[in-house]
Amino acid sequence: KIKTLLMGAILVASTLSAKAQDAKAKTILDKLSKKTESYTSMHADFEYKMLNKEEGINETQKGSLLTQGKKYKFDIAGQVIISDGKTVWTVLEDAEEVQINEVPQGEDNEDYINPVSILTMWEKGFKYKYDSKVTLDGVELDVINLYPEKPDEKSFHTVKLYINQTKMVVSKIEIKGKDGTDFTYNIKTFTPNESIAPSKFTFKQADHPDFEVIDLR
Repeated sequence: KIKTLLMGAILVASTLSAKAQDAKAKTILDKLSKKTESYTSMHADFEYKMLNKEEGINETQKGSLLTQGKKYKFDIAGQVIISDGKTVWTVLEDAEEVQINEVPQGEDNEDYINPVSILTMWEKGFKYKYDSKVTLDGVELDVINLYPEKPDEKSFHTVKLYINQTKMVVSKIEIKGKDGTDFTYNIKTFTPNESIAPSKFTFKQADHPDFEVIDLR
């Protein structure tokens, strides 16, 4: 009986601890969402790393992200993805090609992931749990793990957010792939509320006269 009571006490304590951690994660994420939604625009420069030790893959790229409402410009690994909120242009520099699509609407929009939604990805489709507190480059960060609610539909099992609570920004994102491939985004600079010209969020054919245009709308 004593052993049973002890096991029960340990189980209850573990459950209470997990709930407390989830509450802590929710508090931080709610503050982060509120702060993010207050920005009129965001500009981030980041370092992107893909790592798979088993396959011998270790690649690092630099990129940038510019957002304003639903508009964005995402530049990484030789391709630029631009959207004015209605149309998406994918510019493939090496192939000298641009693909044009419409931003999905209605039910199709539910599974549509764009760079803007990544900034608040925890708000929908994820369970979350507070992990730990770590220090990176002399800065104290809170680590929160995100787990997809429909794991069978995803190619990853965990997303780790490293949050600077002093500035209330995400400093690092790690995506743990099921196949052993991990993706890391280290945010190097982050500037909110810049004044951005609307032309930044449209593709100009005149700037790429030799590019093949493939309209998929």
